[in-house]
Amino acid sequence: MTHRRDFTHYGQTDGLRRHNEHDKQVTETNMWVRTFILALTVLCSPMAKADPLADAIRAIEAGQPRQAAQLLTPLANSGNSTAQFRLGLLYYMGHGVPEDEKQAVFYWKKAASQGSVDAMFHLGSAYLFGNQAARTVPDPDREAATWYFQAASAGHAEAQYHLGLLFLAGKGVIDSRTEAARWMRKAAAQGHAEAKKALAVVETGK
Repeated sequence: MTHRRDFTHYGQTDGLRRHNEHDKQVTETNMWVRTFILALTVLCSPMAKADPLADAIRAIEAGQPRQAAQLLTPLANSGNSTAQFRLGLLYYMGHGVPEDEKQAVFYWKKAASQGSVDAMFHLGSAYLFGNQAARTVPDPDREAATWYFQAASAGHAEAQYHLGLLFLAGKGVIDSRTEAARWMRKAAAQGHAEAKKALAVVETGK
């Protein structure tokens, strides 16, 4: 008797094998795509991009001024005005670097030349309240007023208030209650609390 071979079983087995191989290929492809997307996401994310300035600011906020100074120095020396201003603050306060007003003024002047109004304001304060900076110019009060005026003219409220005080005291500028009131009014309009109090006194003539 002739036995017929049942190919049904073999067909099912072969089909199952091909199906499994297809699933395996699809799974491997999906894994590769997910890996690629993840890698691309990491590479394109802000965290993956080196940002020494942001790292320096975070170091300052975390109370690590020495690390901040190390990050800021090359940036400041390459012309970054924000780094110059921040590094100047570290030198002025002696945080992470030796206290050095001259170095602070050096970096602040570089930042100010690029339009940093914060640097302009701090230069004014260095000449008015500092020790080393005041000795480097013939008239530190006038030098302070000059820098305050530049920052105040650019809209810096604290500089406007300080310039008003100089006009009120006649230090580095003429003695003028009118000019004092004008600058304090500008600062008060920006919400400067001390300027509001001083302006009330100036305008009442007390």
